[in-house]
Amino acid sequence: MTIEPQIGELSHKRRQRFFFVLVFIFILALPALIFYTTGYRLSFENEETSIVSTGGIYVTTDNLEVSVYIDDKKEEKPRLFRSAYYIQNIASGQHRIVVQRPDLYTWVKVLPVDPHIVIEASSFNMPLLPHLRPITRYTTKTNMPVFFVSSTSIDVLPGATSTIPYLLATSTATSTFNLNEEYIFVESLFSTTSTSSKSVFDIFLNNFERFGFATSSSGVDDYAPEEEFIRNGNSVLIERDNELYVVWQGGLNNIPHYFCVSGIRPSSTAKRYGQHVADEIKRMSISTSSPLLIDGNRVCRSEIKLDRLRQDVYFYDFFPDNSDLVLLQLEDGLYVTEIDDRSWQNSQMIYPGKDFRVVVENNAIFIEKNEMYFEIITEIEPK
Repeated sequence: MTIEPQIGELSHKRRQRFFFVLVFIFILALPALIFYTTGYRLSFENEETSIVSTGGIYVTTDNLEVSVYIDDKKEEKPRLFRSAYYIQNIASGQHRIVVQRPDLYTWVKVLPVDPHIVIEASSFNMPLLPHLRPITRYTTKTNMPVFFVSSTSIDVLPGATSTIPYLLATSTATSTFNLNEEYIFVESLFSTTSTSSKSVFDIFLNNFERFGFATSSSGVDDYAPEEEFIRNGNSVLIERDNELYVVWQGGLNNIPHYFCVSGIRPSSTAKRYGQHVADEIKRMSISTSSPLLIDGNRVCRSEIKLDRLRQDVYFYDFFPDNSDLVLLQLEDGLYVTEIDDRSWQNSQMIYPGKDFRVVVENNAIFIEKNEMYFEIITEIEPK
């Protein structure tokens, strides 16, 4: 007969001793825990051991299937955050952040890390090869788009790839195909859009003369027609002096991190975030229309100018489902640019070319080229 082991309870005296031992260990470890959690580390790089203060970087990504580098050192994939990297133990100073993948554009920032502070950044990576979803007037019984062409050797998507299979038909007969209701809807979107190839600044000036706006326009409230600005929550896109600005109209409690910088001295700001940021802070410090916002040791701008790559702008809008990115149709193609201008603004082309039009509707980006319609797909499946 097998006798099961009997486990008895600890006596009261032993439990007391065990409790005091744990309390003693906790008291001994507490200074080290405080030392670690407040950002201090022991450095063994020099001959003598020294104490250094560190900070952290919190980088959100729109795709976890990317590689993240801090100063050429590859970081491990995050475990706690679904779409973000939290990198600790970073020495204070300027650090280069790179987010990349071979088939995507590379996102790069150089940002300052301060002791005991976590700096935020939001990366984005658009596909190098445009991904289009064709929207044709007719589809097959299985909903496959149909292109009517004179030869099946014709490339209907030059310089791009299709996200779905499509059919090239050399016959104009449509009796075996279905009429695509989505095509009718998308066609109607472009029928209400101006076909003019003028820049948005020329269009604005023409409206200015026609409606007789005020001669000075310092903010969103000075624009009479709604067409002159686009709103996304508390962020507003406006045109002023042949430039595009994103204006923040909310409070300091929820202002995006990239509107704010630490350090007030111009030389320090220029070194940490770029001369253009220091110049804008200096301009706003004496401006009555776009003043600075002070939040403790942070200085927050109320607006940020978008980099249009020294090109004319033919279309602009907020990127679907993302208030940190803006769509810009420039002279050589359609771009996605970030509002965050610390160091610089990353811009990535999502569709090249000149002769096409753009419409954003229901969080989708549609283009019309040569009387054909496509949706631009920017969310790429993991590799």
